[in-house]
Amino acid sequence: TGCSEPPQTELFAVVPEMGHVPTPESIPVIDHERMDGGRLTNTNFEGKVSIVNFWATWCGPCIVEIPDFVALQEEWKDRPFQFVGVSLDEEGFDAVRPFAEDFMMQYPQILDPKAALGEGFGGVYALPVTFVVGPEGQILAGHAGLFPLKDYLPDIERLVEEIENS
Repeated sequence: TGCSEPPQTELFAVVPEMGHVPTPESIPVIDHERMDGGRLTNTNFEGKVSIVNFWATWCGPCIVEIPDFVALQEEWKDRPFQFVGVSLDEEGFDAVRPFAEDFMMQYPQILDPKAALGEGFGGVYALPVTFVVGPEGQILAGHAGLFPLKDYLPDIERLVEEIENS
């Protein structure tokens, strides 16, 4: 599939044979309208671990993984941790809003219907695609397909604890 070798970070060491995607070193410039109002910018990523999930309402695997994301976001809502949903729905928030409400997606949602932001993350050519972003905007891992949250969770929790203890 043309994927390059993943960088040797702790996250990749946990699940080296899964659907890794090549990723740039840091997130691109982000300045997008949020579904709940306001803007999502790069400053929203500072000082926390973020999981950026590219998805769409019509994507079956996306629907499968969202409940786990919702549950972890709720469990860790008071920690330096944040999911961010990036919908590729061309109908915009009119399509995303009822879906997000039905699934109780209480984390920021932005739109990327032309996949321009996805290009900044190295290209999003299938859904879902998920990236783990460190507290300084560095991309630590990228994964195409269902995100194996259980496999990544020990490393994500360690990163969150490092921030909490610093």
